[in-house]
Amino acid sequence: MASSNFLILSLALLLTALSFVPNFTSASLEEANALQKWKATLKIPNNSQILSSWTPLPTNASAPASCPSWFGLACNADGNINMLNLRSSELKGTLHQFPFSILGNLTHFELSVNSFFGPIPPEIGLLSKLVYLNFSVNQFSGVIPPTIDREKGE
Repeated sequence: MASSNFLILSLALLLTALSFVPNFTSASLEEANALQKWKATLKIPNNSQILSSWTPLPTNASAPASCPSWFGLACNADGNINMLNLRSSELKGTLHQFPFSILGNLTHFELSVNSFFGPIPPEIGLLSKLVYLNFSVNQFSGVIPPTIDREKGE
């Protein structure tokens, strides 16, 4: 009798503990895959290892980490990417294929001191949680999209 109670208690504790183990959520896997597609559109100097950590993530649900340990990324407590900092990374490209709709948890977006060019897409307005944005020292053209809410935080 005591051993069956111990077994039930152990099983209950194990299930409770497993509910707190972080896994790659389908959202963080989707975010990482979307960033990889954007990376493929960028020109990176041949000798640069700057985004070499941006490798495919395991697709199994029992992966041991909740956030890709990629250069320039940080995640929130839920494992969603919320910071992207690629400052001074010698990257060249556009934001045309940046996954704005998938990275809705971004709060910090730093691309300064690179060679990004072209217009800033209006889809940047989909980053509704954004509190910090720095695109300085690039070659962006056109106007700042009106979809960027300049009144956030007031």
